Amino acid sequence: MLDISFSELLLCFLVALVVLGPEKLPRVARGIGRWTGQAKAYMRNLSAELDRESHASELKQQMADARRIFDEESTAMKREFHGAAEQGRNAMSDSLPAADTTPTHSETPVTHIPAPAPPRAADAPSFSESKTPDKHV
Repeated sequence: MLDISFSELLLCFLVALVVLGPEKLPRVARGIGRWTGQAKAYMRNLSAELDRESHASELKQQMADARRIFDEESTAMKREFHGAAEQGRNAMSDSLPAADTTPTHSETPVTHIPAPAPPRAADAPSFSESKTPDKHV
């Protein structure tokens, strides 16, 4: 910082004492001390703000990198998924038998197959004829 030795500082104090006098020197010294403290606080706040901005900038850069990597990976996975789906479709189409491409004859009449008739009552077993278990008393 400033390269001031003790002897130079003592000389500045003596000059200030002669110029300002013993009554004004304490008030001026307090004012200078306040200004120096405020300047230090301002520099400390400025330094902290720069550190926060630098850290925020680094975080933004990391987020951008992570987003780029995520987009690249998701695009690659989509390509792989679409490729696997296409292979699956091809495998399914290869394994299915070929459809019969012979033309159908529209002149052939469509026969109607009647539904089976319900059973007659004479064919159905009767509950009275069925065996019932013996009752134990």
